[in-house]
Amino acid sequence: MTSASLEDWGAHALDAPGNERLIRSVLFLAIFFQLWLTASPFPDLSDPKTLQPDAEGNLISQILAVIVTGTLAGFAVAKRLRLVLTAITPILVLTFLWFALSAGLSLHAGLAARRLVLATFVIFQAAMFLLLPQDRNHFVRLLTFGSLAVLVLCYAGVIFAPGLSIHQSTDIAEPQLAGNWRGFFAHKNGAGAGMGILVISGIYIFRTFSRMAGSLIVGLAAVFLVFTESKSPIMLLPLALVFSAVFMRFRSRFMKFIIAISVPAIICFLTIGSVAFDTVYVLVEKLMSDPTFTGRNDIWEFALDHIKQRPLVGFGYQAFWGTPELVNSWIWTESWGYRASDAHNGYLNITVMTGLVGLALALGWAFVQPFRDHLRTPAARVDPALNMMFVQIWLFGLYLSGFESELFNNGSVVWFMTAAAIIGLRLQTTSEYAGETA
Repeated sequence: MTSASLEDWGAHALDAPGNERLIRSVLFLAIFFQLWLTASPFPDLSDPKTLQPDAEGNLISQILAVIVTGTLAGFAVAKRLRLVLTAITPILVLTFLWFALSAGLSLHAGLAARRLVLATFVIFQAAMFLLLPQDRNHFVRLLTFGSLAVLVLCYAGVIFAPGLSIHQSTDIAEPQLAGNWRGFFAHKNGAGAGMGILVISGIYIFRTFSRMAGSLIVGLAAVFLVFTESKSPIMLLPLALVFSAVFMRFRSRFMKFIIAISVPAIICFLTIGSVAFDTVYVLVEKLMSDPTFTGRNDIWEFALDHIKQRPLVGFGYQAFWGTPELVNSWIWTESWGYRASDAHNGYLNITVMTGLVGLALALGWAFVQPFRDHLRTPAARVDPALNMMFVQIWLFGLYLSGFESELFNNGSVVWFMTAAAIIGLRLQTTSEYAGETA
């Protein structure tokens, strides 16, 4: 059987009555639950193994990523989903080419290369996440089911398995977090960020599908977010919701740009600026009760020192933090940046991994492209509720990256949804996608 006839046979099978919608639903939920649950939900943080360097990553998670991505690719070929190619823009290609160069020059080239492949899987899955549903009604129903399932599992964990769903004093790494909810996540910060995404999803569901389901999702996610005591999402989610509404109302391109860039710029000025410039630190000390940002300043200073060592290409994509030589070099008199899992700042994290060029290219795709796509898409072409959700997630991801390493973070719910929002804003520039979601 030739490849052409095989493709035709696959398309015919998918077109059978009821089959295609079911397959699309299953694939969508496979992406959703692989993203949220990962291969190891409800980790035991009292296990000493959590302190061991993990340069190789989770093998089961990697296998699942390959299987899901391969299945999605087969479906895309069978259904001739040409819109997938719309996500592959020149700036994205340049970004990954530079990341590949950085990986090739890394001391851990193999590790960086594997993680870069996984990063391409994330972008592809984010595109398919938007293209699998047949229409808006199908999309919002699947999103509602997935969101409620996540919340049920998180609350069930808190009620029935608190030792694996709430930080304990027996946690090896951070016993001081005892009492903070984390659900099936590995850390309260990941749980808090995830709840922020669910609040945004719930608002979209409220506007387009069911006020009851939307209100339930927003309420449950907001309560869980409060109990995580994750300061960054608690502080930044309201800002993202307010600024997205203001962003959408203004017609002036200049004012839109100022609104989009102001919060990330101010955050970076106050955080990174506080460790780079003494005058900024004095200002932050006057404005805040904790000018160290819960100890993040030591990690930021550590990252800046290493950026100076390899400013152009960095240390390799996701091949710096947690490497054995870095972790094993730490002694109690040194910065705890040696043992940090990431830079706790998405912009610094990309820079230390891929250099200043990598940061510029990453921002070109994560900020400049979606901003331009929003400006050049006629208002009559977009679904207002879907467009608003894209903008809310996009801004929330940019804001949160000022305190957490979200940009191009393969295992992050926020990064996946931010990538999906960026691709969504790109897809809206095509009349074909607008027709599908209208």
